[in-house]
Amino acid sequence: MNSIHQRLYEIFDAMWRKRYVILIPALMMPPVGFLVGSMSAEKYQSHTSMLIQETSMMNPFLEDLAVSAMLKERMEALRTLLHSRHILSKVASERGMIDNDTSSDEHDRIIGELSSRLNVTMAGKDLIRIDYVSDTPEGMKETLEIVSTQFIEQLLAPERSSIEDSEKFLSDHLAHRREELDNAEAELAAFKDAHAAELPELHLANISRLSQLKQRLSEKEAELAGAMKQL
Repeated sequence: MNSIHQRLYEIFDAMWRKRYVILIPALMMPPVGFLVGSMSAEKYQSHTSMLIQETSMMNPFLEDLAVSAMLKERMEALRTLLHSRHILSKVASERGMIDNDTSSDEHDRIIGELSSRLNVTMAGKDLIRIDYVSDTPEGMKETLEIVSTQFIEQLLAPERSSIEDSEKFLSDHLAHRREELDNAEAELAAFKDAHAAELPELHLANISRLSQLKQRLSEKEAELAGAMKQL
């Protein structure tokens, strides 16, 4: 028991001897933190998430036509795509940040500033998250919407191109087959008109009619022979 009291006494004695070292930082850090926080620029952050599903998963019949997005393997490429001048120039143009009169240096500065404020990450399986940081909350929603639209357009461009090319090929093939079918139907109709009496549908009826006529002919010949005998 005495050893515990002795240990506590030593701890409190050490704390008392170091009281200035302990109290001064504890008293100074809150005002310093408040001062630094009030002097630093405010940052606003917004984000959007989008689910990119494989076309073949939604429709197995498109498996041969679909182009796999491979999001997990392409994250570095997606970051490069998001920060590309092609996308950011369209975003800046639609937001009115640049126009035809904007100088080259100013154009590069705006594109660089936009690029530094954007980031893309994988938030889950087939789920992409785009973060946007700004000094002001005004226009963040509109900018993020335009960025998302342009990003999705470029991300799905290969798959859409493949599907559009396949659709065009199938449409041309179906049109060609439809033309051949129309020509074949026209030839069949002309043939039926020219050989209406010789069509397979009428062949059995013609055979039956011919048999009846032969039977009647035999009967009449027999009657004729009997009549001539009587004469």
